[in-house]
Amino acid sequence: MRGADLTSGEAAKLSSARELMEREWAPCRHNCPVHADVRAYIELAARGQWQAAIDVIRERLPFASVCGRICHHPCEANCRRKGVDEAVAIREVKRFVSETQGAAGATVHKAAQTKAKVAIVGAGPAGLAAALDLAKMGYRPTVLEKFPVAGGIPATAIPTYRLPRKVLQQDIDWICAHGVTVQTGVEVGKDKTIDGLLKEGYAAVLVATGLSRSRMLPMPGADHKMVYPVLEFLQKAAFAQPVTVGKDVLVIGGGNVAMDAARTAARMGAARVRAMCLENEQEMPAWSWEQEEARDEGVSFIYRRGPVEVVVKGDTIAGLKTRKVTRVFDEQRRFSPQYDDADVNVIECDTVILAIGQMADMGFTQGSGVKVSDRGRVEFDPATHQTSQTHVFACGEIVTAPGSVVEACRSGQRAAAAIDMHLTGRPIVIDETLPPAIGEIAPKTAEKVLKVTRTPVPVRPAAVRKNDTSPIDENYSAEAAMREARRCMTCGGGAEVLVDKCAACLTCKRVCPFDIPVVTDVARIDSALCQACGMCISDCPANAIIARSWDVRGQIAETAAKIAAAGKPIVAFVCGHHSPAAAWSGTLEDTIPGVIEIYLQSMSRLGTAQMLHAFGAGARGVIVVECSSGADRYPHATERIEHRVATVKEMLAEIGISAERVQLVTKADQGREAMRAAMAEAADRIAAS
Repeated sequence: MRGADLTSGEAAKLSSARELMEREWAPCRHNCPVHADVRAYIELAARGQWQAAIDVIRERLPFASVCGRICHHPCEANCRRKGVDEAVAIREVKRFVSETQGAAGATVHKAAQTKAKVAIVGAGPAGLAAALDLAKMGYRPTVLEKFPVAGGIPATAIPTYRLPRKVLQQDIDWICAHGVTVQTGVEVGKDKTIDGLLKEGYAAVLVATGLSRSRMLPMPGADHKMVYPVLEFLQKAAFAQPVTVGKDVLVIGGGNVAMDAARTAARMGAARVRAMCLENEQEMPAWSWEQEEARDEGVSFIYRRGPVEVVVKGDTIAGLKTRKVTRVFDEQRRFSPQYDDADVNVIECDTVILAIGQMADMGFTQGSGVKVSDRGRVEFDPATHQTSQTHVFACGEIVTAPGSVVEACRSGQRAAAAIDMHLTGRPIVIDETLPPAIGEIAPKTAEKVLKVTRTPVPVRPAAVRKNDTSPIDENYSAEAAMREARRCMTCGGGAEVLVDKCAACLTCKRVCPFDIPVVTDVARIDSALCQACGMCISDCPANAIIARSWDVRGQIAETAAKIAAAGKPIVAFVCGHHSPAAAWSGTLEDTIPGVIEIYLQSMSRLGTAQMLHAFGAGARGVIVVECSSGADRYPHATERIEHRVATVKEMLAEIGISAERVQLVTKADQGREAMRAAMAEAADRIAAS
């Protein structure tokens, strides 16, 4: 029988194939700073398995909800689907899964905390990510935060229209549930010292204070009360503290923080908001979508101008004196601006916000032996995260270049690993060697992949959203999240040939809709080309092909368990592409008496073995429900499943079982109601056979 249970030797080969998955990553995972298993959680989301999906996400990404809102998503930038149509909306699927599950919907892996106490200075993403990993290892981490809330820059400076505070709190609550203690309103260097913490019994101290101060310019007029350092401005807005802006606001800077400041000023009632930067439009460092959203909300841009002086008349700002920028970077792309002092003008404004960069507040070093470099940064060894004091470590933007939340998480995770090695007496060696990434999809293969439009996120009209601080866009619905997740091509998760079982019979080559297998003495399937449809796996007569990202045996066992729990039911294998999320979650209302439903991501993965195993497990009959035309992204999926149903009917007839006990339903094109009615009729025919 095809698909029979593997022998121990074959199981070992299956394990070997799983190891191969770890030697070869999809580019989405490879380019994620924390290397979250994107393919795995997107495939789980495509099946509506939200609990399992969030657990995979949080395995590597503690700030899952935050990153679902504000991550710069390098996973999407490297998605191979771009070679077909558009990248999968990975961030948006993650956002739905994370926020739907919340803090309580993800598994907490709480270890017995029997190891040493570790103090962490700063409750931003880097510090809390490190605290989480240390707690999981059994340490007792305490995080000290000078602000009244935990979260770092996401809590104190990122506007709520981009990141609602309840979303951030989901991540913090989940992290703290692992045994992480957070003390807010405690400023190290003032209320406590690093040396004092070591004397209190903390075995190590991790500094993760980030860049909490704004850079200023030593120009005339910069001390005016209507000249705001950007972080001070955003922090006042975040904590609903009094802050006054005029009607004509000029933001100096072209980064993402400058965009936040400009859009916040517009929401505070400024009639005109402009962002002025040294760069031209192509050089501007802000993400393209940040610029676009700001522009939609009425922010305009002034390129290639540099500030010279804040022009003050009486008690008010009259404008900003600027000069032309002739270049921003030198030939080596190093920041080295040059100016034309003959081209000077004054830009009218009454409020100036300086968003030219951030710097560290080194107050935490007071009363400690931690050395500070000439550049105003903590001296540390990037290989070990150790500072000039053996038991004091550092991570995040206090020692790295400014970056994103997900990059800060990775830095914190590295530091936690370093602290563990140090406290257990091992050399600090952090191996960050990665498996190679699968390359771009071949154009010949891309041509055969079904084109599917990316599911848009509902965005509030700019004219409406710029007047409040509510989120600018909406979350996916469950159905939309599943629909978008199904666009994933499961890169690198397809077929693997057990070469010592292969008979080179050409079946895989004949059934593959993408013409991937190459057959010589044995068949070989290039994982960079395979689209994981499963057709060759289901049809291989020698059972010589296994899946790298799903377990056929596991699917068979899951079905058998459901049959055993239901008595002697009819099993319906249903195309998941047109099922509501309720079908996957077990809350489906239009159930059919006596029928248990197994939803499949693609019907191409349903082999004759699974149908026959259902009978072997005690099922009264089997119903197979096709996708509607064009819904399954795999070509020929419909033809293959119809052929397999016919094969099962023939096999049952040969052993004296009525072929009527296998029914094929093809009504999906006529809508859900017609499909459910056809399933009920099929169940009646099976019952009568």
